[in-house]
Order: sequence, then C-alpha cells, then structure tokens
Amino acid sequence: MSVPPTDGKVNFLAAAMGRCPVCAKGGLFRSYLKVADSCKVCGQNFKAAETGDGPVVFVILIAGFVACAGLLTTFFMFPDWPVTTHLLIWPAVAVIVSLLLMPPLKGLMVASQLQNKVKD
Repeated sequence: MSVPPTDGKVNFLAAAMGRCPVCAKGGLFRSYLKVADSCKVCGQNFKAAETGDGPVVFVILIAGFVACAGLLTTFFMFPDWPVTTHLLIWPAVAVIVSLLLMPPLKGLMVASQLQNKVKD
C-alpha cells in the first residue's frame, strides 16, 4: 500500500498540532497517540505512515535532559532541600514533559514520512 502523493506540500506545524499535515484541517489522531486511518477532510491515507519508536527516542532525550538539568541545578542551588524533595519533583517533571512532547513529535514523524513518500 502506498501513500498518495502530497506534491511535497506537507505542513509540519499542523502535524505538530495534531492536524492533518496535508490539508491542516482534519485530525491526525483518533485518540491520544493512535494515528487515524485517514483524514476525514481531504482523505489522505495515514496507514503506511508507521512511526514505530522514532518519536520515543527524542522524547526520552529531551525529557531526560530537562529532568537531569533541573535536578542538578536545584540540587546545587538549594543544598538545604532534602533529597526526597528532589525525588518527588523531577521524576514528575520528566513524566509531564514526556506526555506533552509525545503527540507533537509523533505528528512530526508522520508528516516527515508523508513528505518522503514512505511506502508500506
């Protein structure tokens, strides 16, 4: 199965916002991280655009950097804080950052695959 040609016009900003990367009007996801089979507005087929673990790698790197940098910064700026405070704050920050980054990065990966005409 192949993806219909998009004439190289893929809107990455729309994909990052969870909309169809071709028409920027229809929804890209049918649930939190499930990519829709096709766009309800323009009919673009998303079945061949399988992201796999691609976005997860970037989410881990970004969220890990934010959490580790925040942990080290607060650890040295506030030496009087107990270690348990740090262990309550920074893992929660890493989870929140991960949950916020996952849909936009998955949308960008789908848009990238559509632009490069990935085939199933």
